[in-house]
Amino acid sequence: MKKLRKFAQLLFAIAPIVVLSNSTHAFSKEPIPAVPAATVSTITSSAGFSASNAAALDVALRTATLKAGVVSMSAAIATRGELRWAGSYGWADIESRALASPSTRYRTGSVAKPITAMAMMRLVDRGLLELDTPVGTSIAGLTEESRRITPRQLAAHVSGIRHYALMEILSSSVGFNGPKHYASVAEGLDSFIGDRLRFVPGTNFLYSTWGYSLLSRKLELAAGSTFPQILQTFVFEPCAMQDTAVDGIAPMKSRASFYQAESGSYSLADPMDTSNRIAGGGLVSTPSDLVRLAICAEKDSFLSPAARKTMWTPAVLANGQTNEQNYALGWRIDTSTRLFGKDKPTAIIHHGGQQEGGASFLAITPAIGVSVAVMTNSGTSAARQAVQDTAYELIRQLNGIENSGPLAGPPEHSKTAYTLQTAVGRKTNHPAELAVAIERHAFQMMHVPAVHEITD
Repeated sequence: MKKLRKFAQLLFAIAPIVVLSNSTHAFSKEPIPAVPAATVSTITSSAGFSASNAAALDVALRTATLKAGVVSMSAAIATRGELRWAGSYGWADIESRALASPSTRYRTGSVAKPITAMAMMRLVDRGLLELDTPVGTSIAGLTEESRRITPRQLAAHVSGIRHYALMEILSSSVGFNGPKHYASVAEGLDSFIGDRLRFVPGTNFLYSTWGYSLLSRKLELAAGSTFPQILQTFVFEPCAMQDTAVDGIAPMKSRASFYQAESGSYSLADPMDTSNRIAGGGLVSTPSDLVRLAICAEKDSFLSPAARKTMWTPAVLANGQTNEQNYALGWRIDTSTRLFGKDKPTAIIHHGGQQEGGASFLAITPAIGVSVAVMTNSGTSAARQAVQDTAYELIRQLNGIENSGPLAGPPEHSKTAYTLQTAVGRKTNHPAELAVAIERHAFQMMHVPAVHEITD
């Protein structure tokens, strides 16, 4: 019996290795083909935003994509509540040689969580949901201890529900019979709903996508609608997020092909079914739609000031301490030294995500009135870091473009966030001169002070 138990433990230990070694991205990396065309960009607002401004951002995005060695990157920027620029560089699909465009859809990964949080707070505003009322017996299959969990605790990752395990992710991508599909949010809860909690709710922090799956079921019961319909009614439609949708295995219009890529090499990503974790990582979107979400988050017509304050206040544990990740409800709230250096810490409200075939990052900087989103169809850890680095770089570039008023860069940061004019060495509005100057210095500008805020 003891030998049998040891054999079972060994089998469980090597199973992930066996499955991973047979996945499509374990072997046969190929070099990413050179992109023949320049960055596609769209100027969505002409108010104070010229062709030379767009050219500067185009160059920064192209440089960042090539430096990261990913298949493509797409980005968008909003200032003062208006979408100003969207651009892309690289391949939406290598095989067909289809270039990425600002309307190409990418996987959001965990950036689905702030989207879910926005839907939740709109239900709160309408009196359909109480954040601190336990879920109780309304959800079938919950253990006695889990019935005490509240929606607030689920959204802040302090519920005690575990995160998904490696084998559970593999079953949704590789699997022994292909990716497993769940017909409903309720069906998808079977993965974890009977498990013991890792701690008493509210006493500790444990990042948990399964917690968001349970939250989405609670939202369904509160609204009397399916979770995808809740997102459509309460977030996508009012925020004009026309390119955001629930991901799936079936072909989807304008969706990028997915890869595992870094350092200029790629392989195809395995198919993935995220039907059991839509709320925490099962959406596709565009950077433009994500900054539209950010714009909505700051509008009183979308969320009441009280709801917004609640959503953006880091959760406090039972011992009176703020949780270790400064996690609020669906968003991380940090003071970053990465944007403008240690002498100019900047408040940033953000979330990132990474999964098979994709990585994304969304950031709001209220003090300077800028929101930015960056996405890629490469799903490696390096790609996840690259989208965050690129988001910060685009904010620094924009700070240089709009070098007066509320976006003015701090003098003490002049060595790392130079303006477009100083990059050229004299006054000019010529797009070609600006582009050459920025590209010449782009790699230097990507080296910024070490970041201390959390990435996921």
